[in-house]
Amino acid sequence: MGIWLQGVLSGLSLGSFYTLLGLGFSLIFGVTRAFNLAHGDFILLAGYLAFALWHFWHLPFYWTLPVCMLVLPVAALALRELLRRLPAPFELNSLVVTFGLAIVLQNLFLAFFSADYRLILLPVTVVFELPALSLLVTANQALLLIGSLAATLAVYVFLYWTFVGKALRATIQNRESAALAGIRVDQMQLLAFAVGGVLLGLAGPLMATNMYLHPAGGLEPTLIAIILTMAAGIGRTGSLLWAGWLLGLAESLTALAIGSSWRELVSALVLILILVWRPNVSGEHNIAP
Repeated sequence: MGIWLQGVLSGLSLGSFYTLLGLGFSLIFGVTRAFNLAHGDFILLAGYLAFALWHFWHLPFYWTLPVCMLVLPVAALALRELLRRLPAPFELNSLVVTFGLAIVLQNLFLAFFSADYRLILLPVTVVFELPALSLLVTANQALLLIGSLAATLAVYVFLYWTFVGKALRATIQNRESAALAGIRVDQMQLLAFAVGGVLLGLAGPLMATNMYLHPAGGLEPTLIAIILTMAAGIGRTGSLLWAGWLLGLAESLTALAIGSSWRELVSALVLILILVWRPNVSGEHNIAP
C-alpha cells in the first residue's frame, strides 16, 4: 500500500510540473497558433543557465530561479520578433523555423556543456514522513509540487481575476473580436510571450533538480506541452492542471507497475488518443501583422 501511495505522490508532483510545462506553451500558442517545436529547448536553456550559475559560479540554487525568470522572457520576446517576420503560410513556416531553432539550441548546449548528463544536486532532506504508510516527501518533491502549483495558481488568478488577464484571454479566444472591442492585440501578444518566458524560466531550474539535462532533452517537454494543450484546450488553466495530473499519475503508476521503460509509451498513447478524440485545436491564424 505504501509504495502505491508514494507512486501517487510522485505522479501528482510530476503532473504539477507537466502543467507548468504546458502553461507556457499554451499561452504562446494561444497568440500565435504556431506549434513551437523549440519549447522544450527553451526550458533546457533555463535549466542549463541555472546549472551554470550553480556549478560554475557557485550561486545558491534558489537564487538561480529569479535570474532564469528574468532572462527567459527576453528569449521568448526574441522568438516573437522572429515569428512576426515569417511569410505565409505561417503555420508551416513556423514549424520549420522553430524546428531549426531547436537544432541550433541543441548544438549550442552540446558545444558549451558537452553530451554529459547534468543535474543540480540539492541536499536530500525529508520534509514530511508517515512511517506507518511508508510515505515520505522529499525536499525535491515538495519544491517541484509547490513551485509548479504556485505558478499555476498565479496564472489562473491573473487570467480570470484581472482586467488585463481577461483581455489576454479574449485575444487568445478571438483576435479579431478582441481588436474590435478595443483591446490592444499587439500588447497582449507581448504580454503572453513575457508571461510564457517567466514560466519557462521557472520550469528550467525545477527540471534541472529532478531530471538529467542533456542536449537532446528538449523533445520530451515539447511533446508533453503539446499533449496537455490539445487535451485541455487553450487558456484553460484548470483543465490543464487536471490533464497534467492524469498524465503524471499514468506515467508514475505505469513505471511502478511494469517498469520505467514503458513510461514514454504512455505519453505516446495519450497523444494518439487525443489526436483521435480531439483532432483540431480551434483558434486564429497567426501573429503576423
